[in-house]
Amino acid sequence: MFLELFGGVACLDFANTVDGRATAQPEELLHSYADLSAWSAYAGLIDAGTAARLDHRGTDADLRTAIELREAVFTVFAAVGRGQPVPAAALGRLQTDYAEAMAHARLTPGEIAYGWQFTGDDPRRAWWPVAVSAVRLLTDGPLDRVKACAAEAGCIGLFLDTSKNRSRRWCTMDGCGVDAKIQRQTSRRQAARQA
Repeated sequence: MFLELFGGVACLDFANTVDGRATAQPEELLHSYADLSAWSAYAGLIDAGTAARLDHRGTDADLRTAIELREAVFTVFAAVGRGQPVPAAALGRLQTDYAEAMAHARLTPGEIAYGWQFTGDDPRRAWWPVAVSAVRLLTDGPLDRVKACAAEAGCIGLFLDTSKNRSRRWCTMDGCGVDAKIQRQTSRRQAARQA
């Protein structure tokens, strides 16, 4: 149902819940609030029990709010990945959603340090960790490792390039990476035939 989590951080994975953004027919993966809560559980942002409880509370308006956040996340990090200025409206949206999320967060002890936790059954809980993830990536980086998939087929999935030499080009090697290799091989064969 959902794509592989290849973004490297929650906010980029959430931005990738539209598959093939630059194609003629992008595929929306979040059609209902239930899809949103299921994705949040799939991504490890909430547990399955919380997702089930939120399903009964979430509305179409909550889904629209989450999708607006997703589009702001995509706009901000696509610009970052391309070395372009970040649109102020999208940045403002992230800031607003982060402030709302943090107003509901509680500091709790972890194994090594304290961390922020969300509790309760507010339907917005399904996307609050995304807003926190986005602002953390913006403020703590590494922004120079944010990239968009280079597939010519229109993927433009966002990811953190954690390779040593910063050479990762595709969202996934067994998806867009394989497609790119096949295209190169086909082009080479056609060129050889024409020579």
